[in-house]
Amino acid sequence: MSSVDVVIPCYNYAHFLGRCVSSVLAQTGVDVRILIIDDASSDNSEEVGTELAKASSCITFRRSPKNKGLIPTANEGIMDWATAKYCLLLSADDALTEGALGRAAKVMDDHDDVGMTYGMSYVISDDLGTIEPPHSDTFRYRIVPGPQFLRQVCEHWQGVPTPTAVVRTDLQHRIGGYHPALRQTSDAEMWMRIATQGPIAAIHTPQGYYRWHGANMSSAYTGRALSDLDEQYKTIQEVYATWGANIEGFSSWIEIAKLRLARQAYWMAGLAIERGDLAGAASCFNFAKEVCSSPWLMPSWWKAHIKKMAGPNRIGEIKRWLGQRSPSHIASFAPFNPGKIFGWWPEASEFSASMSSREGPESRSSTLYPEQRRVDPAAAKQVPC
Repeated sequence: MSSVDVVIPCYNYAHFLGRCVSSVLAQTGVDVRILIIDDASSDNSEEVGTELAKASSCITFRRSPKNKGLIPTANEGIMDWATAKYCLLLSADDALTEGALGRAAKVMDDHDDVGMTYGMSYVISDDLGTIEPPHSDTFRYRIVPGPQFLRQVCEHWQGVPTPTAVVRTDLQHRIGGYHPALRQTSDAEMWMRIATQGPIAAIHTPQGYYRWHGANMSSAYTGRALSDLDEQYKTIQEVYATWGANIEGFSSWIEIAKLRLARQAYWMAGLAIERGDLAGAASCFNFAKEVCSSPWLMPSWWKAHIKKMAGPNRIGEIKRWLGQRSPSHIASFAPFNPGKIFGWWPEASEFSASMSSREGPESRSSTLYPEQRRVDPAAAKQVPC
């Protein structure tokens, strides 16, 4: 059996930790080790982690003497501790579906050039329990060339659910750990970095559970009027400058990313104005101008400026006249919806002739863009495991 090392950083997630660890211990077809790193939690994470380690010889528990933050904690696990053939960074509030690691290992065992494999993920919340899909020994997968993955990120942003990203450990050690300056997008930067080195495999089956709740580290950014758009831009620039300058087409994909980010920033500026958050709207306008020199060509620019001139109160009157919801019901941008399935499933038509994909025998194409469409695993044509 292939070996997989799973690193579980934990900070004040004692109430989720047992479920997370149990989902890893239940994996079959792989030899699993687990490292739990308690980042100086103030709850009873140390007690829970210690008991879990006592109950299983494949679990190691560590507690940091002081809080270091997620990125140093993650790098301690994947760079200093992991030695297995494959490794996975799994947050203590997330979990794996049955057979997830076996499916990922199978794909990478069969394709030595694949640097990372990911799958679809259920989005759950504090009050929504896990939904265990029917287990099957068959699944579908598609192998995406690295440049195509990079282009997808630039055009649509990333569609990799974090609890499903299994990485080849020797590649992880060769390219280094997570970027400390990109606190909100360090995972996307890592996956783009891996894509500069080789193909990425996507599994159609749900591979994990991503828990979205108020305590997520990323919620501090998604709650901003601008969300994480500015850090997305920094991430793409960083990968291009450091790892991808020699990849054909990358510079043109950055220009596409600028247009996408500007459109989204103007749209989010409009939402901020409706909420009465004029300072937040100004941050969106300023960022959009930074990345796009001809904003007046975008419909979102005109809509945002019309809302700016009208003001929050006038917008409310217009919406009520049109029978639409009032500004009091306008919420902040929410990137994940509990109860849905998240992940990018690449469609064959998205690949150019020079970047043709590979797929498992008998598989057929479908698509799932991040946060836009749902995938129905039960309707998929199956591939023998």
